[in-house]
Amino acid sequence: STLMRSSAASDVYKRQVGMTTIAATHLYDLDRVKECLGKIALSSKHLLSLINDVLDMSKIESGKLSLGEEPFNFAELISDVVELMRSQVDSKRLMMDVHMSVLENEKVIGDPLRIRQVYINILSNAVKYTPAGGSLHIEVSQEKSSIRGRQKYIFKCSDTGIGMSQEFLDKLFQPFERAKDSTISRIAGTGLGMAITHSIVEMMGGRIDVQSERGKGSTFTVLLPCHLAQEPQAPQ
Repeated sequence: STLMRSSAASDVYKRQVGMTTIAATHLYDLDRVKECLGKIALSSKHLLSLINDVLDMSKIESGKLSLGEEPFNFAELISDVVELMRSQVDSKRLMMDVHMSVLENEKVIGDPLRIRQVYINILSNAVKYTPAGGSLHIEVSQEKSSIRGRQKYIFKCSDTGIGMSQEFLDKLFQPFERAKDSTISRIAGTGLGMAITHSIVEMMGGRIDVQSERGKGSTFTVLLPCHLAQEPQAPQ
């Protein structure tokens, strides 16, 4: 897997060098230079994403990925994630419907950065593999937990995308696995997002389930147990 990571980074680097060379030899062709700079910027974002995913995967593999414990508002986190994804959804001309039932306990303790990463990874995949004109449906709810001081938070994302075969579903969370499909092969990605997502959810004591069918879309359901934040005592 280390060789595959190095190869992916090398490919991105070679594309950047190639675009830089083209720009340097067409300095007086402003349109050509502008096109090259745009591709270099896009390639740089992809390289940064690859580096971050590789670092996360390396920490997971070595057991060095740690989770934070801090108070945060779960409902606000969901709203932030939805707004972060809004531009991608709009640019792809997708419909996004968000249904969040009233959460009995919004204030919880956990790692909001990693939880946000999990949800963004799932939504990014849904956007990436859903053709223009399709739709995403997001549901967020809360369930009681048998463990005192905890509650279960369920995040469900359904899309009308290209879907996955059962064969691919069986290895979805393995690093660098991507379906062998001509449509998918043209979509940029590090091949690590779902493996990282699955690992983070398991580290949090949660569960991620996937239902999908080729040509009919996918549904990802994430269940995370969270400690409830203590409400401050009102002054007597």
